[in-house]
Amino acid sequence: MTALGRSAAAELVRLGGRRGPLLLASLPLGLLLPLLVSLAVAAVAETLHGDSGDGSAGIGEALIRVREVGTTNSLFWVISLGVTVHAVVAAYAQSTSTRGAAGELRRHVLPRTGADLCGRWLVTGIVAGCCSLAATVILLLVLPRVFPGVYGTVDVASAEGLRFLWAVPAYAVAASGIGVGVGALVRVPAASVAVLTLWSLLVESAVTYIPGGAEALGWMPFLNGQYATGQEIALAPAWGPDGALLYVFVVATVLVGLGAVRLRAGQKIEL
Repeated sequence: MTALGRSAAAELVRLGGRRGPLLLASLPLGLLLPLLVSLAVAAVAETLHGDSGDGSAGIGEALIRVREVGTTNSLFWVISLGVTVHAVVAAYAQSTSTRGAAGELRRHVLPRTGADLCGRWLVTGIVAGCCSLAATVILLLVLPRVFPGVYGTVDVASAEGLRFLWAVPAYAVAASGIGVGVGALVRVPAASVAVLTLWSLLVESAVTYIPGGAEALGWMPFLNGQYATGQEIALAPAWGPDGALLYVFVVATVLVGLGAVRLRAGQKIEL
């Protein structure tokens, strides 16, 4: 626990400076960007809803019904884009921690690789969880009040809203662990960022188009995380939402463990 605390404190100092990724990426891209995109999409939808283009009230009423967004679809950009940003930040933080003079100093000051990675997961996970919680609360409260025509049924006190309040931050914490693990395995900052971005935003969505992709879809960690939050997606793994969230944490833990083994082996070779 002492080693974990030292690692977390050191990581907070390294990442939290004026030019650190927590201020340059986590807050503007992981918190503000999903909020701005969500509000912009909501504003456009509110403007267009019910506008049939031909003055027909009947068609307009049908369009109003179609364009209504329930609670389960109100946080799409926070869950998909925001969480991906936090995972990428965690991967970048990990892959840059072993490079240059700072990486050499860290190997001597914090020789326990496992504690080092867990400390980094702790710091990036807390930031990711707090940003995701803030974005969730803001949108669940603002959307139905500012855009009642489209988001009037969104309810923070509903079962779906209450699940969002804890499941979205929990998924963000797990995704940060995946980022740390990928960063430890890949070790090249640009490559680790590319791997996570492409995997979460492109590969998992496109896996259904490859042979056997339908069976593999249920094992995709980011899709399982989105499903676990309560977001409405075309995925229904046999283990249910809580099991899906646990699965994402298991994937993150395995990746962090493999990353620690790889880094420890690399240190022995260098010695």
